[in-house]
Amino acid sequence: MKRMKGLYIAFIVLGLCFAAASLIFWEAIPYSLGTMLMCSGSGMVAIGLTQLLMLRLNTKDPAQVRRKEIEVNDERNVAIRRRAKALSGDALQWVVMVAAWVSLACNAPLWVTLGMTAVFVLKSVLEVYLAARYQREM
Repeated sequence: MKRMKGLYIAFIVLGLCFAAASLIFWEAIPYSLGTMLMCSGSGMVAIGLTQLLMLRLNTKDPAQVRRKEIEVNDERNVAIRRRAKALSGDALQWVVMVAAWVSLACNAPLWVTLGMTAVFVLKSVLEVYLAARYQREM
């Protein structure tokens, strides 16, 4: 627990250093690097603060932590999460293909369209492979 708290505090400090570096060296570094530093730093600070808050809440109410753990590992909730992930993967697959068609219509470079098509094919192949693997296991 203390190790995690130290890690989150280090995350916050590192994020603040990134954000400060972005502000201090704003004129000396390229705009994209300054923006990247600021965004990364802000995100790290937000994640660190959120995790510290969750750690504090968990130490105040251990019974609630046990209830959440039981709920997360419940067979019904696991099945619901897996089904939601599968459906979101299917939807994302078709969104990628629509984006590939849009990139063709907008005369984007060919590598963009081919990259999106490769992601579509990779997802389809992975889906077939995993279905066959799970069929053998179950």
